Parts: sequence; structure tokens; C-alpha cells
Amino acid sequence: MTTNSDGIFKDWGERVDYSPVKGRKGKNIRSGKNAESKPEKPSGPATREKLARTTKRVPEVMVKITGGGKNMKHIEASIEYISRDGEIEIEDENGDLHKGLDGVKDVRDAWARGRIGIPEEGQKRKEAFNIILSMPPGTDRESVKDSARAFAAAQFRNHQYVFASHEDERHPHVHLIVKAVAHDGVRLNPRKADLQLWRVGFAEQLRERGIEANATPRRARGVVKKAEKQAVHNIDLEFEQGKRDSPSLITKARKQTAEQEIKAGTPRSNPIQDKFSAARKGVEKVYGQIARTLSKGNTEDKALAMQIVDFVKQMPPVVTKHQQAVDDLRATEARQQAVKTNEVEQGRAEPRDERTR
Repeated sequence: MTTNSDGIFKDWGERVDYSPVKGRKGKNIRSGKNAESKPEKPSGPATREKLARTTKRVPEVMVKITGGGKNMKHIEASIEYISRDGEIEIEDENGDLHKGLDGVKDVRDAWARGRIGIPEEGQKRKEAFNIILSMPPGTDRESVKDSARAFAAAQFRNHQYVFASHEDERHPHVHLIVKAVAHDGVRLNPRKADLQLWRVGFAEQLRERGIEANATPRRARGVVKKAEKQAVHNIDLEFEQGKRDSPSLITKARKQTAEQEIKAGTPRSNPIQDKFSAARKGVEKVYGQIARTLSKGNTEDKALAMQIVDFVKQMPPVVTKHQQAVDDLRATEARQQAVKTNEVEQGRAEPRDERTR
């Protein structure tokens, strides 16, 4: 790099990206030292590379905790699910493969009788975490599975876990179930920072296998809306498929609030929208500083500067889920009105004359 931009790249990392991030200590339930996630330490070149991947829109990895069992019955049900009732091969932390319901039972027994056992019943606390690691459609499935295997071995090397790769959806993904308590008695206590560290680790494993992958937070990409919770997504999907009579309570409430706003004729106060707009301005400012600095450098620097400018121009609009619901309702009403108008104009429906009523 020919420009003196290390400081600005570091500023991008600290203000826009999660660099450095620090995971929370897990609680030690019996003995041994508490494990602590190590922060990702940014450097000039590494941050530049990540910035280049971000503005190039390299595919983002997804790592999500979807739930977890609070007893052995819950955990066994989860293992049965990821194995598709024994039809899909599952792999444990030792690299041993298990298939069929007998294989599920073998894993169940190993967990229940492990160094730190799990109660058969009860709902005191999570004894396992269900995690999904996925990439967009078109990503090589075997590379995703290999990367998930390497990620789990590095991140959960002191835990019992099993994973399985599913191929029944367009996006390749791996289901990973991790026993909450490690062999040394330290209990997992994942928080937002830990999830980001897991994303970074998974992306690194993918890149080592020749797969372009990135792990940046939403704000670095100009995305303001959080992904819907898995349970909400599943309920709404089943409603769209006709398997449920109504959408999720969250979606119903969001629609009702949007309807009330449209009926009132005036937009309601939306402090979340104001907060997101202010945050976007801050993000754009940082990108602008980097682009101006790079524009003074060599050909490679100038090319990255232009890439950053184009990236910022194409950022999605700052729209909250509430505002999106309002916009969707208005668009639906406009389409319906257009259909009625078209029917009247074509003579398929006559306008009602109030005088003949």
C-alpha cells in the first residue's frame, strides 16, 4: 500500500466493523480456568482486505443459534432432526460417523454419560446449543461442510458436538449441536460478540478452501433490518404455504400498526428510524474518508476508492421493518386500485351510481 491509510482502515474496523470484539467468559461449573473468546485484532493489510471484500460484496456467512435443548430428551430430538430420523449421516467431535436411529442413540448415550452428564428431563438451563452455519446458493456444498468441520474443531475443541450437512434447500448449510458444558466444566455463554467471532472463524475456513466469504456486521454493509427470528420466519412461511390459518403474532402486530398509521394519514414518530439514519450517516462518513485517502494513491488504491464509492451509492435505503410494512400495504392498495380502474375502463365492471341505490 502506497498511501498512509493504516489509521483510517483501523478506524473503519473500530467504528464500522466489529474490530476488536471480545466474547463473554463462560461460567465454570466445577473446576478449571474460564475460557474467554479472543478478540480479532485488526491490522492494516488485513483490514484493507476485509474492506475490499465488503465493498466487492463477497458472500456473507451466516452463523445463527436457533435454539438448544434443556434436557436429554430435547437434545435427542434435535439430533434426530438434523439426522432426518437417522437417514442422514452425522459426525461427532472425534470424526466418528453415525447413521440410523441406533447411531442417534449412541450419541445420546455418550452425551448423557459423559464426564459431565445431562439430566433426562427438566428445564433449568440450556444443556446444548443448536447452531446453523450456511452460505448463499451456489456455494460448493462439500467445501461448506469441510469448513464447518474445521470451524467446530477449532472453536469447540473441548466440547462434545455433532453436525450434519443438509442438501434439501438451495443454500448449503450445516446443523451443529454443541454440548453446553466443556470437558473442563466451563459452560458456553454465547453473546453477540461471540457470534461475530464465530462468523469470522467460519469465513476464514471457507477462504482457506478457495471459497470467497466475508463476515461483516449489517451496518458495514448498509443493512439496518435484523433478520427475522427463525421461529417467526417458519410460522410466516407455513402461513404463506397454507399450512397455518394466520401469520406469527409479531407479523400480525406489525401489520396492524402499519394499518393504523395509514388510516390516520400521518406518519407516526419513529425514533428507531432516526437512530438508523444517524448511524448510516456515520458509516458513510467513514467510507468517504477512506475513499478520499485512497484516491490519492496508486492505481490499485484508486480502484478500491471507486469500488467504495459505488458500494455506498448502492447501499439499501434506511427502512425499518415498520416502515417496510407501511410501504408494502400502500403498494398492495395501489395495485388493487389499479386493477379496479383497469376493470372499469375495459367495461368488465361498471362504476356504481350512488343515485340508483
